[in-house]
Amino acid sequence: MNNSIKKLLRESLNDAEIWYHGTPDVRNLEKEGGFTSKTISVQYIKDLEQYDQLMAKLQSSRANGDEDGYWKYLDMVPKLKDNFTFRKPVFLTNDRIVAKTYADPRRSFDYQNSVEKVLQVTVQGGKTVTIVAIGDRFRFIDTNKVKNGFISAGVSETEFDDVLRKVTFHQKIKDGIKTDMVAAIGEWFGFDIIDVVGVLDSYEGGSRQSTVRMVFEPSHIKIIK
Repeated sequence: MNNSIKKLLRESLNDAEIWYHGTPDVRNLEKEGGFTSKTISVQYIKDLEQYDQLMAKLQSSRANGDEDGYWKYLDMVPKLKDNFTFRKPVFLTNDRIVAKTYADPRRSFDYQNSVEKVLQVTVQGGKTVTIVAIGDRFRFIDTNKVKNGFISAGVSETEFDDVLRKVTFHQKIKDGIKTDMVAAIGEWFGFDIIDVVGVLDSYEGGSRQSTVRMVFEPSHIKIIK
């Protein structure tokens, strides 16, 4: 790891520092007294070995013109799927300018009456995975960078590859992993925080690097009055 990356990590990952959250409408958050827990779900494959066998049969049926066999095997695919429900992370950044882009009232359902705001917060520590993704777009992070982050955090390469395939079976991941899949993997392995360092992140794109922190337990986030 070169000195510039080490410096960026030191500057970005201080648990005592201020983080920022931009919201297009702060009214519900203030009414609820802070961030509240919400869940989202992704589909995953329960048994990869069975799934691979079924995909091979589907491919063979197509190649041999076996239409009846193809549809029979296709009908079996949903039985190998299940839903993984996990806590939706709260997204923070260490850069107030980046957070400000997400406080755009046009993002709000009631944009004419919305109250946009950038909140300053601190975060209670927890089990953390750090993904160094300098120059990547936050919404689509390089697969190897994600993998290296989890391995550095103690996840075995075999376990990571297995879970990655399970939750991204329907996606092409050669060039990157979508943010919701990174969050799902983090929750699968029991992490409290995912830090993505050096990403290009703003509501409308851009070229400003920052660290994005994904926090799974809202009660660990304290809003600074």
